[in-house]
Amino acid sequence: MPHKNKKETLIRQWQMLKLLGRQWLKASEIASMLKDQGHEVSVRTVQRDLQELSTIFPIQLNDKNPRDYGWRWMKGAPIDIPGMDMSEALAMRLVEIHLKQMMPSSMLEALQGVFSQAKSRLEQVPKPSDWVKKVKVVQPNQALLPPRIDETVQVGIYKALLEKRKIKGYYRVIRMEESKEYVLNPLGLILRGSVSYLVATAWDYEDPRLYAMHRFEKADVLDEECSIPEGFDLEKAISSGFADFANSGDQVHLQLLCDESNAAYLEETPLSEDQKISSPDDGWVKISATVNNTWQLRWWLLSQGAGIEVLAPIDLRKEIAEELAEASGHYATEKNPEVLKAVATVAQRAIDISANLVPRDPARIPVILDAIREKWEKNPDLRLAQLLVNVVSPSEPSPLVYYFEDEQLLSKLVNL
Repeated sequence: MPHKNKKETLIRQWQMLKLLGRQWLKASEIASMLKDQGHEVSVRTVQRDLQELSTIFPIQLNDKNPRDYGWRWMKGAPIDIPGMDMSEALAMRLVEIHLKQMMPSSMLEALQGVFSQAKSRLEQVPKPSDWVKKVKVVQPNQALLPPRIDETVQVGIYKALLEKRKIKGYYRVIRMEESKEYVLNPLGLILRGSVSYLVATAWDYEDPRLYAMHRFEKADVLDEECSIPEGFDLEKAISSGFADFANSGDQVHLQLLCDESNAAYLEETPLSEDQKISSPDDGWVKISATVNNTWQLRWWLLSQGAGIEVLAPIDLRKEIAEELAEASGHYATEKNPEVLKAVATVAQRAIDISANLVPRDPARIPVILDAIREKWEKNPDLRLAQLLVNVVSPSEPSPLVYYFEDEQLLSKLVNL
């Protein structure tokens, strides 16, 4: 056989081995894949090649279908195509450890060969190594145990994402006892700490929401292709604060007073690219940065306690002050004089902050009402509550508000 033909055969067979996975793959399917990669061969040639390769590599023939044989790598067999060096083997072992926390075992079967190869490669080290024990991933906040996700739900959602198909799911909104039926258009998946979120739009709505995977009781993949909002980009959505539960998707110019400890930390890990730090003054440092307006921002500010004071925006300053005052009230029953003094100091500070805030301008009311009237008259079939939910686009579904009838709202207002 000419040297060129031998080379082409070797490349083709090498490619065939790379195409094989843990699921049965017909010879006709392999021939079609090879054709897409520039290798014109018959199904019979593929079958002959695989028969020859099976004498060298741990690949398996499914001869139950005489019309078209199926092939795959044997379960648990290390896939040595191509070879794996020590650093790659270590990386794959770490991937295996952490993927087990996020993906169902049925979806990891396709990677068992790679994982087995990595384990086998690490065992070849002359001196036993405990590298895997020396590398750990920890959360930067309070560690929480991951919620339990129904494996059939997880597999169904992953399948719908890959195939771009709709889901009919039964989902329970937080703080609600019963689940409700939703028809969702899957757009992406966000792994946020110990919780996984499906990014999706519901029914024919255009605004994407986050749905916690563990709150799904059932998820059936539909034949209907999912509808993707025009211009939607998951990466852009995340950069605008979507994954941190954005209030409005807007950015705010944050101004803080920080003690030296927090200032030093923020100097090393800035809040934003445009962060500015002033010179220390009496142990306090002024920091300004443009950040996304999110709930995560509020949780972080509250977690810093007395080490940070919000100067602006004014609304956020008031919100944090009121939250701290309410939190301090939970400890007001303590009999310890030092605790009571600390509670009184926090409460008084919050009162002082609120007293110095600029009140909202009443002139804004007719302007807002005119804007609501204009939008509502263009969409008279919408309930007022429905219109407001569409405008605000909360990160979690709000069925109690969304389906609130106008007559109920009017009655509530009259009796307020």
